[in-house]
Amino acid sequence: MPIISKYSNEKIENILDEVMEVLHKNDVSVDLSLMVLGNSLTHIINSQVPTNKRQAIGEKFVKAFTASINTKDK
Repeated sequence: MPIISKYSNEKIENILDEVMEVLHKNDVSVDLSLMVLGNSLTHIINSQVPTNKRQAIGEKFVKAFTASINTKDK
């Protein structure tokens, strides 16, 4: 059963394009990109998620993130 998001694909794609544009504009390497994005996620969770829900949110995110990674060339 597909997951239905409360956000439109267009909104998600527009924000992603803006984030990627900043990384490209600054000629950011893969490892620095991952560090910046990881630190952003940590900041969002620590500042906007109640303490008693942070662990579960982190675990759900890691599970969804891992499932979304392509492990084979297309």
